[in-house]
Amino acid sequence: MIQTLIKNNDFAGKYVAMKSFEDSTVVGYGESPKEASDKAKEKGYKEPVIAFLPSKDTVQIY
Repeated sequence: MIQTLIKNNDFAGKYVAMKSFEDSTVVGYGESPKEASDKAKEKGYKEPVIAFLPSKDTVQIY
């Protein structure tokens, strides 16, 4: 499993687009994966990594 760390609560409850699995710099975000991806692609990132960041104190079971 690859762990990605984003320490910014501004993205809680949103989808984020990151440069890569190795570089968790956020290059786009939005209410949907498509919105986050589109914003990243507008900045020139052709294949961003998309992740959902749950709201604080939210338990998610996969």
